[in-house]
Amino acid sequence: MATCAGSAVSETNTGATNWQQRVFGRQLVRCNQADSALCDVGKVFVNEGGEAACETIGVYFSFINPGATCDDFTRQLTELYGSVNAATNTAKKRFEVIHVVLWSNVADVIDFQESFQGHVAELPWLALPNDDYERKTRLTRRYRIKADVPTLILVEGGTGSVVTRGGVERTLADPTGANFPWTPPHPKATLVDGPLLPCGSRDNKEPMLHEELRHCVKGVYFSAHWCPPCKAFTPQLVDSYQKIRERGHNFEVIFVSSDRSEESYNTYTETMPWLRIPFSQEERRRKLAHAFDVQAIPTLVILDQRDNIITLEGRTELLEDPEAWNFPWASRLVNILTEKYMTTLHRAPAIILFVEADDCEIQFGETVLLPAAETYRRDHPDYDPTYDDLDDHLQFFIALDFQCDTSEILREFIGLEDAVPLLTAVDIPRGIYTVMEDGAEITVDSVQQFVEGFLNDKLPTNEITTVRNPITESDQIST
Repeated sequence: MATCAGSAVSETNTGATNWQQRVFGRQLVRCNQADSALCDVGKVFVNEGGEAACETIGVYFSFINPGATCDDFTRQLTELYGSVNAATNTAKKRFEVIHVVLWSNVADVIDFQESFQGHVAELPWLALPNDDYERKTRLTRRYRIKADVPTLILVEGGTGSVVTRGGVERTLADPTGANFPWTPPHPKATLVDGPLLPCGSRDNKEPMLHEELRHCVKGVYFSAHWCPPCKAFTPQLVDSYQKIRERGHNFEVIFVSSDRSEESYNTYTETMPWLRIPFSQEERRRKLAHAFDVQAIPTLVILDQRDNIITLEGRTELLEDPEAWNFPWASRLVNILTEKYMTTLHRAPAIILFVEADDCEIQFGETVLLPAAETYRRDHPDYDPTYDDLDDHLQFFIALDFQCDTSEILREFIGLEDAVPLLTAVDIPRGIYTVMEDGAEITVDSVQQFVEGFLNDKLPTNEITTVRNPITESDQIST
């Protein structure tokens, strides 16, 4: 996904198992000990009283390559690590680093373990075990890491909340960590700091105050006329913005410009139907970018009615769900099946209800599926979607027929009849599927019975005989 170079997302600890084990596994490598000795994650990050033993954790992704492009930053991070921890006056460590070592070109590597040990041997922190390739892949997906770009994600030690995704930039700007860990301010103070002006294509030409948007979900859109990916994304956002509002949602977008001249800014906003921060308020725009930890443009941040962050990845959500069926893209038990979720079907089973693409049918689908989804989640308390991968966890989807390509692709792949409503259970990893018996009424109770029968292997199943699986998920790091 293209961006132009230039967040605090809450991730709550369940208490039953510390989040560090969920994300990083049970053991990490102590880099500067002989033979890279392993240590227990729980003992490193949780003290005897059950509290976090470290204030801030840096998840550091670096790449071994012939040009050694990450080595300079590794040295700077080592200096920051020492500086920050030298100022610790309590038993709780201020800063710990978990190093995720990756390779730019695996064809150049003769001995991966030797290469890994040579890379981390003198470093003072922890590292993910070299041979834990699956977890490395999960972490690169989780934090959306780009190939060959050193990345430092800072998270709160007690909760796993992301403090900043721009740890590299913050380190370069503040090498001694005087303002570490660079926690961004709450965005509301900046949003309320002055009027919001109408853009050129907005029907209502009156300025507004942030208080007038208290009943709205808000999208804060960071973009610029000079940025090609921005100019490509803005028409898509306009289209989705109009669809969302036409469905009756209270949704507003606030444009925050990174334009280099007021003339360019005026030209760009002339086509926009929403609100904007005045170009003259440069400090206000800068504070907003800092508040949302914006690293590149275009960036679309989605806020709830109280200005809490729903997602920092609004652009990705919208590109994968252009009809905005899952707006505002908050975590849900039942989702509309869009392109975003097609890859998850390759990893875990799902209950899928095919319906027609209209509001009444969608409401019907949510009504009959949600109780079963809630029961399933209640019966699986150890699963935490914030930290855990899907694996065999059961998903629940509504598939919209006739107006949604994903539904047609899935029907063709599995070999389902062209009928609605149609309740199915699909398990691509196992290569099987089952369909509710013909003529059975789809109700809350019948869906619950169908789910229980599927989970207990009491339903007749069919093999998915498609030779080539079109629903695949690349293990490569996004570029």
